[in-house]
Amino acid sequence: MSQNSTLILGGGISGLLAAWHLRRAGQAVEVWEALETVGGWAQTLAWPGPSGEPAFLERGPQGLRLGRSSALARLCRDLDLSFAPSGPKGPRWLGKGGRRRPSPATLRGPLTDPDLGLAAKLRLLGEPFIGLGPAEEDLQSFFARRLGEGFAQACLPALVAGVLAAPPERLGVEALPRLQTLEARGGLLLGALRVGLEATHLLRGGTGALARTLAEHLGCVQPERRAMALEALPGGRWRVQGQGISREAAQLVLALPTPEAAALLATVASPSAALLAAIPTLDLRVWHSRHTPVPGWERDFGLLLHPPEGRGLLGVVALAADDPRGVPGLLQLRTYLGGAFPLAPELEAWPGVFQELRRWLPELGEAVQVRAEPCPGAFPLLAPGHAARLTRLLEALPAGLHWLGAARFGPGLPDLAEGIEAWAKTFPAR
Repeated sequence: MSQNSTLILGGGISGLLAAWHLRRAGQAVEVWEALETVGGWAQTLAWPGPSGEPAFLERGPQGLRLGRSSALARLCRDLDLSFAPSGPKGPRWLGKGGRRRPSPATLRGPLTDPDLGLAAKLRLLGEPFIGLGPAEEDLQSFFARRLGEGFAQACLPALVAGVLAAPPERLGVEALPRLQTLEARGGLLLGALRVGLEATHLLRGGTGALARTLAEHLGCVQPERRAMALEALPGGRWRVQGQGISREAAQLVLALPTPEAAALLATVASPSAALLAAIPTLDLRVWHSRHTPVPGWERDFGLLLHPPEGRGLLGVVALAADDPRGVPGLLQLRTYLGGAFPLAPELEAWPGVFQELRRWLPELGEAVQVRAEPCPGAFPLLAPGHAARLTRLLEALPAGLHWLGAARFGPGLPDLAEGIEAWAKTFPAR
């Protein structure tokens, strides 16, 4: 590597995005990825159909949430990525009180929710007139302040559990960075109109096509190369020891899961390592299944369950009938459980999961195929006050050493794209 080179540890989306922006700025970059495949959670995996038909599942996001001028949209344009045609969405439900009802994430949902009285529904209309809140606030308090206590109690728990796998009172508003952006631009409604609405799009080749295309364009990703130890050298340079190999670099970027990053930092930046190790992570259990089609669900569907009624089952989403990742003639579901919520013993195996699904989706037939995909450490739990702890962590890092990831910028791909694009503009300053 050159005298002023940058070595990035981790070939997940964070590491690939960092490499992309630094290369475009003229930096000499190399990326080490411990596994054979890049992308981390953003991978599209082969899952052949019952007769061997080519088909796929998503290890991470089902699609990309894009705004017209977002960093992720710009990246997709720069990479010349193409999207599958999108049509109208299917039903979106909230499971509560033992039955399905329209999701509160839709316009119809809150207005027809029987748990929201007239006063609570009128309170929603006052959202544009609410001012800025405190710098440190949990999600429960944020939504209660902006949309009213009625919405925060009746609707919010399922929405947050379905997105971040934790109760809203345990998460700081920084867990959803877009909320802070919208509030600063006038509120959830006016801010969205000013910043731009977002919609989910399906990449041709699945979400994993983003990581694959980034790696191909970069041409500097070294798979199956795991960092074992870090060493500070004179002059502010760094040495990384791998398995039978070492590299020196002027700048070192850790784009690794928080436990791995903390372990590497322990000998060279112990205060940062301790703060990093203290960030909790949440494990998800995900089941992918294929069933006979159900009339009315051809355009996909989504169901979020109001905790604790799902007994640890958080939600389920379906692919549309014409989604190229699925098997023609079969309904493909993705069911996710756990996170910060205790799992009922019956839901440890598929038969119990299926019975719980049938409680909310009685139309659903037996599975033709089932596949489990455990997701350990899938989400960082960004508790209230995380931003202040993050500041201390970054300030304690030695010069030339950087750390990136979902626990810094937020768990969604749009959050990472925005955060890493902004970070790269300040490089090599932290």
